[in-house]
Amino acid sequence: MFVEMSIWIFLAIFSISVTSLLFVLLKPKRDTINRGIKLGILLLVVDFIFENLGLIFGWKTGGSIFGIGAVPIEVTVIAFCAGVTYAMLFARKFVFNLAVASSLLFALIGAGVEAILLGLGVFIYYSGWTSYHALISYFIAFLLMHKLNSRL
Repeated sequence: MFVEMSIWIFLAIFSISVTSLLFVLLKPKRDTINRGIKLGILLLVVDFIFENLGLIFGWKTGGSIFGIGAVPIEVTVIAFCAGVTYAMLFARKFVFNLAVASSLLFALIGAGVEAILLGLGVFIYYSGWTSYHALISYFIAFLLMHKLNSRL
């Protein structure tokens, strides 16, 4: 149980740290911060819905210090930080090649982290859900985020 909790806490603290570091280094303008907050909330809500639907489709996340439905509180922090960071890193303009390449990179990282969490027993897939499904889901989510970033 300690290992499961510590990995979620580590990932949440790491997300906060990266977001904070980029905030200090990049000194984003107010409109970037506002766009980041909107993207963070949107990603948090989509992840919340997706993970709670996951209970129906057969995957489960465990080892949190506190869960909101099926979602560990740490994951909501990670999702929010990801949205804020995304707005700081990417300009508003939608560039198809950049959107595809960055979405593929984030999908590979996300699926890789999930594979590690699966190995630790913190994440469990059921009903035929695999890391390939996670890869595709992450790719679509970040491709949509890139598009939404250009519209907010």
